[in-house]
Amino acid sequence: MTPRDRVLAALKGEEVDRIPASAVTQVGTVVAMEKIGAYWPAAHSDPEQMAELGASLYKLAGLETARIPFCLTVQAEALGCKVNIGTNDRQPSVVGHPAMPPDQLPDNFLNSGRIPVVIKATEILRKSYPDLPKMVGMEGPFTLAGHLIGIENLMMMMIRQRDAVLRVLGICTKANIEYAKALIEAGAEVAVPCDPTASPDLMSPKDFSSIVKPRLKELAQAITSRGGVGVLHICGGVQKILKEMAEVGFDALSIEEKVDVAAAKAVIGPRPALVGNISAAKTLFLGKPEQVREEAKRAIAAGINVLAPGCGIAPRTPLENIRALVDAST
Repeated sequence: MTPRDRVLAALKGEEVDRIPASAVTQVGTVVAMEKIGAYWPAAHSDPEQMAELGASLYKLAGLETARIPFCLTVQAEALGCKVNIGTNDRQPSVVGHPAMPPDQLPDNFLNSGRIPVVIKATEILRKSYPDLPKMVGMEGPFTLAGHLIGIENLMMMMIRQRDAVLRVLGICTKANIEYAKALIEAGAEVAVPCDPTASPDLMSPKDFSSIVKPRLKELAQAITSRGGVGVLHICGGVQKILKEMAEVGFDALSIEEKVDVAAAKAVIGPRPALVGNISAAKTLFLGKPEQVREEAKRAIAAGINVLAPGCGIAPRTPLENIRALVDAST
């Protein structure tokens, strides 16, 4: 099987020749930038550099992915947020919110900010890397809402101005859907909404069920109805909402090391597929290759469908640790 065939089949719960080693979250590393000549922050705004860096860990370590972009600020910037573009080892971040969140999705949304860059980079990956799975990440609806009005304000408004939250969340969901459609049309095979602000670490499971889950269902339906594969990533210990996440309709769930794979399988059954859950911060970034292999072997034994970092790869992660992750799957 090609890496593309293997990863897509595993995400869809189909038979594979072996567990793939991939990544559905951030893959830009400093050593990869130096070796292939595509650097942050330029690679956030240059489609050719973005595409090459997105595929770099396959070239350098065999990681079965071509994954772009490298931050969770693209839609936020297009909707009026101020973004600090970062450095060669620091990702872009939202540093300012619009005076008022939009009351509707702007007609020029898909032509705003860096959205055209990501779409163009997706087209480049489709043409240049036919044997790799093309994955594109995006801010999930609740995280995007937090960018537009501030996470602290969002949490306060959940208590005092819930109708206003629902209006903003509706616009963010529409933005997600339109963006996902454009990405799939450009050649993205896997859409990865990342919604860390929806984690139980920040909001109650009850609010997740009543407010976030319906919007994620809309997004999952939009992705799958256009032939895309959907992977939902929510950071942290999501055990309390794992069953709700599984009911949303995504093909796979990306989980961190805080979630026990075997226990998660017992809750959700064989579907959706599980992706992860190797510690990106502790093991991949700070650990030794033998520790990476040991953790990876445990995840495979526990039933992980796609072996991958549990969250975004730290920019200073050693290349030998990525190679150790790949080695564990072969």
